[in-house]
Amino acid sequence: MQADQMEHINNQAREWFTLMQSGSASEVEKLELQEWLQASSAHQQAYGDYELIWQDLGNLHAKEIAALKRSVKPSFVEILQNGVAAFFSGLRNFTLSSQRGIAFASVAILIAGALFFVLQPEKLVTQDFATATGEIKHFTLEDGSEITLGAKSELKAWATTKERHVVLLQGQAFFKVAKNPQRPFWVDAGATKIRVVGTQFDVRRGSDRTRVAVLEGIVNVSNAESSKSSNLSPVVLTAGQQVTRLNAGKFEAVNSISVSELESWRNGRLIYLRASLADVVADANRYFSNSITLGSKDLADLKVTAAVSTNQIDALADMLASSLPVEIQKDSQNNILIKSRNDNLPKK
Repeated sequence: MQADQMEHINNQAREWFTLMQSGSASEVEKLELQEWLQASSAHQQAYGDYELIWQDLGNLHAKEIAALKRSVKPSFVEILQNGVAAFFSGLRNFTLSSQRGIAFASVAILIAGALFFVLQPEKLVTQDFATATGEIKHFTLEDGSEITLGAKSELKAWATTKERHVVLLQGQAFFKVAKNPQRPFWVDAGATKIRVVGTQFDVRRGSDRTRVAVLEGIVNVSNAESSKSSNLSPVVLTAGQQVTRLNAGKFEAVNSISVSELESWRNGRLIYLRASLADVVADANRYFSNSITLGSKDLADLKVTAAVSTNQIDALADMLASSLPVEIQKDSQNNILIKSRNDNLPKK
């Protein structure tokens, strides 16, 4: 691994460890840490090194700890100038190997920063939102941004004085972001990351793909940092454009989307213009009390042009059967299986 990559990972590990030790980490941030750790053994090693050093600090005498805590009461600049110097001075009383001494030295700023975070934590505003099957709700975030959350969807939001964050855990959401160039607005949807400062856009996260579509403004869509596809180039979308990405895969070609298609689901109607059958089924399952499944992955990319009210999703399957080379099977619980018509042809 190259030196600059290792330095970047160490910096990330230090930031994560500082946050976890502060005691102010949200549940969403804890989940994000687990995703980051699972993404690479190098992440685990770097984070583990900080854990070991922190454990060793438990051997410090109470006098040194008290002195360090007193040093972080002034500003953070004073910590770096005075508190860290006092910390290094205290370390001279310990008999350490040169390697461990270097490790302690490298973590000095981390410890001072962690204590500063404990004593003077930045206030985090967190909000959780969810909807049931067939339910659409409207929410307003602390900064005035508005969210329309589609059926059977879930997201978590939090903000600091510098940034605003949303994690779309599942389903679909339309965002009308309050403009604030000083506080970027981020949306994480699995391996896909979206950044704006004020605009209107739609994010749909399914089980195997994520779609981002823009109604107004400019949206930057990129690869989430924890994903393995770290060299994936970002995509810039403007009004009337959309992009789809298979989970952890490449972005598909940018294409256009109509205003009516973008607005329809918020008005109780689903409109599709050459949409993939996989997307149509994923949407339908959020409004259907039972389940609709595809009998074969080969059906996923079939193109669908259709319109249906969200309160009449049970009629969608028959509509698909009349326009696509598929047939519908229903069980006693009204669960629907969509199969290729060729599946039932006799084998030669």
